[in-house]
Amino acid sequence: MKSIANEVKNDRLQIEAIDQDILQKYLCTSDFPDPELMIRTSGEYRISNFLLYQLAYAELYFTNVRWPEFRKNNLYEALIDYQGRERRFGKTSKQINEVS
Repeated sequence: MKSIANEVKNDRLQIEAIDQDILQKYLCTSDFPDPELMIRTSGEYRISNFLLYQLAYAELYFTNVRWPEFRKNNLYEALIDYQGRERRFGKTSKQINEVS
């Protein structure tokens, strides 16, 4: 946010031009796609400020298994759960079905 503020302050960016794409460009993860699945281990039901903006449309999976014990089988369980979800990206099921 400070980088964007400096760009505006130095007349290299207009406030009106700031949108989701501009914000994405200034994130330290801008070279990577946003996650589609976030797996939270150890039984915690919070994301602890981890990639807050990037996780906006991610599916969240929570498991009681702690990270050091998280194995391939646990990953498969998470992926199977993820495959059964309807990805709506902020839309309703009805909106998704109307487009299809």
